[in-house]
Amino acid sequence: MPAKRPLNQVELLLQCCRELGIKLRTAESCTAGAVAARLASVSGASDVLDRGWITYSNQAKTDELDVPEALLLAHGAVSETVVRAMAEGAAKQQKNTCCIAISGIAGPNGGTDDKPVGTVWMAVCFSDVKVLRSKKFLFQGSRDAIQIQAVDMAVNFLLEIIQT
Repeated sequence: MPAKRPLNQVELLLQCCRELGIKLRTAESCTAGAVAARLASVSGASDVLDRGWITYSNQAKTDELDVPEALLLAHGAVSETVVRAMAEGAAKQQKNTCCIAISGIAGPNGGTDDKPVGTVWMAVCFSDVKVLRSKKFLFQGSRDAIQIQAVDMAVNFLLEIIQT
């Protein structure tokens, strides 16, 4: 009998969520749904992946995730404050739900001295226990490379939090 192949990070994340009874949601800006797509690429993901939002514009963040316009004006979309509000807005009103939110500058334009191209904020929120962690990343490369790195890190960040 051949040896069973080890699970990749996405499969491991989905398995952990199944075992813990956790549903996943995504709220994505700079990755435009790529995290949800990565999760959905695994057969059987539908028993864990609940839903996702692509909130590329500030208006979408306000309309879909209840991010206060004042936060967007004060801190900008690529900020810890806004990404935390995105995660909370997406995770609310659903028991045993974990949401990852992502907002960043994939480039090649849009960077500033304070927020250079490659700046990405992520936040993870559990709806029923209000656990919220956020982290800033600075990725390098082309727009595609930054988005790919952000998706990979989102999976790893979720797995790290769910396993603790």
